[in-house]
Amino acid sequence: MVAGAFTGLRVIEFAQGVAAPYCGLLLARNGANVLKVEPQGKGDWCRSLGVSKGHFSAESIVLNRGKKSLALDLKSPDGREAAFRLASMADVVIENYRPDVTKRLGIDYAAVAAVNPSVVYASVTGFGSHGPNSQMPATDTVMQGYTGLMSINRDTAGLPRRINMLAIDYSTGLYITQAVFAALYRRATTGVGVHIETSLLECAMAFQEARLVAQRFEGSAVQPVGAPVGTFATSTGFLSLNARRDAHFAKLCEILQTPEWRADERFDTEQKRLVNADAINDLVAAYIVQRPTEEWVKLLSEADILSAPVHDYDDLFADRQIKEIEAIGWVEIDEFGALPAARIAGLSPASASQVDAMTPPHIGEGGRAALLEAGFSADEIAALAQSGAVVFYEDGAV
Repeated sequence: MVAGAFTGLRVIEFAQGVAAPYCGLLLARNGANVLKVEPQGKGDWCRSLGVSKGHFSAESIVLNRGKKSLALDLKSPDGREAAFRLASMADVVIENYRPDVTKRLGIDYAAVAAVNPSVVYASVTGFGSHGPNSQMPATDTVMQGYTGLMSINRDTAGLPRRINMLAIDYSTGLYITQAVFAALYRRATTGVGVHIETSLLECAMAFQEARLVAQRFEGSAVQPVGAPVGTFATSTGFLSLNARRDAHFAKLCEILQTPEWRADERFDTEQKRLVNADAINDLVAAYIVQRPTEEWVKLLSEADILSAPVHDYDDLFADRQIKEIEAIGWVEIDEFGALPAARIAGLSPASASQVDAMTPPHIGEGGRAALLEAGFSADEIAALAQSGAVVFYEDGAV
């Protein structure tokens, strides 16, 4: 197996939740040695996000794959000293504390860069490091509302809705990661480190940039892209259909045996169908609901009309295309059996042979080994444990 691009890279993650830890996860999946520093007791709050089983939730299983965990008390002098020592030797530091917290802990960029000038230091906040909302708590749900994402995702009654996944958190993690990757390239060519600062708010704006332009360019960010376009009920489920182009609309009329639609002045061009989207979508819906999804997919695919069945995740686990391209692998986790592992762009498929790299740690698991790798002596580690600054899963203390 080819070594990961970042094999040997030392990453210290002072982060909880989703966005910043997702950056750590992508570094780990590319071979980096990632040490997650988390609170003692319940650990990273992501471990209890949704349904939790022991030390794990679905989110934390994914976000912590292949990392080591150090359960460190950053309120203690010994804990802060250990944290600074780890950061001073790191290639990458990732943190998502509120503004000024790292300075109080003595692990802010200025302090770390003074002894480690080539460090790539990534800071993620909710609303930004300054401004009237900088100290406000921020979560994905808060940001979906604040940044307008809910406003363009409305139900049939017009009620703004939350997208039922952590869309802003994960997209923020991707933006941070691309910035860290670019900074590592710059460091490799120039030797210069950098402090990367971003926020959920900024990344949500980048994620929705086209909708922001649409608000000014078209007058509405919720304007449909065309018609007939949308999700339509079938007799057995749901179908995603996009027949907005004139050629596709003509073929759809042939399949539905509705030539009169093409002659209708409301629908005879793409722009007119956009203006009359509700009317044409309602007409199409009355036909689609009469047949099963599978039949529509076959008919529409043969006509080269854009469409797809609306799958749930169990459907995807059995899907032939997913299996053929190995978009989902399966890895055995001791407590839970085989769990899905999505393929990351540019990496080989996840497989049973990658158990070590794909298994998340319990709170404090791997912390002792990480300290030894970082140059702490056995006596120093024992002293930290004795003072309560660290606890290790292997000792049964977590």
